[in-house]
Amino acid sequence: MALIVAPAEGFDSLVSVVQADAYCAAMGHAGWTGTDEVKEAALRRATLFLLTNYNIRGEYLYVVHKRVQDACCEAGLRALTGSLFTDVAAAVATEKTVGPVTVKYAEALRNGGQVRFTIIDNLLRGLTDGGFGQIRLVRA
Repeated sequence: MALIVAPAEGFDSLVSVVQADAYCAAMGHAGWTGTDEVKEAALRRATLFLLTNYNIRGEYLYVVHKRVQDACCEAGLRALTGSLFTDVAAAVATEKTVGPVTVKYAEALRNGGQVRFTIIDNLLRGLTDGGFGQIRLVRA
């Protein structure tokens, strides 16, 4: 299935494979490898990640802003070499008993357990209505 690049109607990626190749080469990202089909799938996952986790303002998508493109390339690299979305267990706790004393610890789950990508957060700073995991509230 051919990659449809924004701002085309029905787009499924914010950048093309050619753009991602150029960006990753310029940044020295040796992990950006594979067939075009593999890279296209990574860019689709990257775009999904960006559009579901960041409220990117429309004016930066109509003609895709350079920093949005760069963020998509960074997310694409991470999608190719790992996972952007992390399934989080409902409860994580440990328990330790020493003699009659029992101590229970619960791991703090920051960001709902999702991995944060600082480079992506920083690239999108000022181009969104809020940051990662935030929603925009409008007073009625």
